Formats: sequence, C-alpha cells, structure tokens
Amino acid sequence: MKYKCNFCDPTVTKKMKEEGIKPTKSIDTEKDEFVKDDKGKYYHLNCFKNHLAKRKKLDESEIEKLLFERLEITKLENQENEEKDNFLQWIMDYYDGSLPAYFLKKLQSVRDGSHQGLNEPIDYSTLLDIYNHMEKYLRKVAAQKNIRNVTQQMNYDLAVVVGNYGDYKRYKAKQKLEQDKTEVAKKAVNEQSKIKTALDKKKNNDGDSFSLHDVLDDILL
Repeated sequence: MKYKCNFCDPTVTKKMKEEGIKPTKSIDTEKDEFVKDDKGKYYHLNCFKNHLAKRKKLDESEIEKLLFERLEITKLENQENEEKDNFLQWIMDYYDGSLPAYFLKKLQSVRDGSHQGLNEPIDYSTLLDIYNHMEKYLRKVAAQKNIRNVTQQMNYDLAVVVGNYGDYKRYKAKQKLEQDKTEVAKKAVNEQSKIKTALDKKKNNDGDSFSLHDVLDDILL
C-alpha cells in the first residue's frame, strides 16, 4: 500500500485535480519506515522529524519522545490492519463471495465490544483462529439448516462464533496451562541432566571425593 507523505509530497490543488493530476504517494508501506500522526496524516520517518523540527519548532528531546510514541501507535495500527486484512481475505475465500455491508457492521461491533452479549472486544486474529477451529462444524450446520443465501450464512456463522467465544477462551487458558506444565517439566529434566553431568565430571576428575558446592557452581555459574 502507498500513502502520501504530508511533508515531502507536493500538495495537489483543486485546479490540478481538475486537470487530471493525481497526488504523489511516495510512502511504500512494504519498504519504507513511516509514522501516522494524531490527525491521520502519514510521513516518512525522517520527514516526520523534519516536520516536528521545522513546522512545530520542537527540540531534539521532544522530537524523540513524540517520535517514539507515534512509532508505537503506528506499529499497533499496522498490526491491526494486517490482521483485519488476513481475516477478511479468509472470510471471502471461505464463503467465495464479497463482504456485505450488514456483515461488516456486525463485525465491527464484535471488534469494538459493543456487540450484544459481548463483554469485551474480540480482535481479528482471535476471530480467525475461532473460525479455523470451527470450520468443519460451521459447514456441517450450514448443510443441515435451511439457509437461504451466503449473507444469511455469514451472519449466522458470526453469531455462532461469538457465542462460542467463552468456550474458546477457556480452551486457550487450559492449553496455556498445559504448555506451562510441559515447559516446567522440560526445565526440570534439563536441570537433572546438568546435575548428573556435573557429578560425573567431578567423579572422573576427583575420584570418589567431590564437593556438592563445586557441582552447584558448575551448574549455576
């Protein structure tokens, strides 16, 4: 995707637009470092620094502070947009069609947490994960029910996905707990292996005489 840099790209006047001159968009989001300001305007990274110094008259410390803030915000927005694009592409592929306005409206309410029955927002990566987990089930239900068209199926499936969000959270929490237990067990096995190796090393070097403190030093230091 490309954006107009609000500092280095020339402004296209109304007259220029009437003459068919299109605005320059020199920011390539795939290649360039860029930031988005609080007014929704985009800048190359260096252009934003120059903008703050020359137009806003900020000093170097103020520039660095604001630059860091805007970079973090831009990073989060870019991640959100990427996850949204991935999710919507999956939806279009799954239903082999376009995206109805009413579905997008309901989807936005799910994303911002205002959807009826929701107590919190659901991000796009989570929605995509739930759809992937429930794909076979959704196809089975769609085949059993008398669903008239794709739009109706999309809205019905979204309601099913949202309705299973609580179960999904419990499933992920349980999965995380099992992963943590596995990591603890692996760590314990590794520590035992280190102790055995250290003990064998001391016995080989010192015969039957060895110090536990020396063994612990080999492990911990």
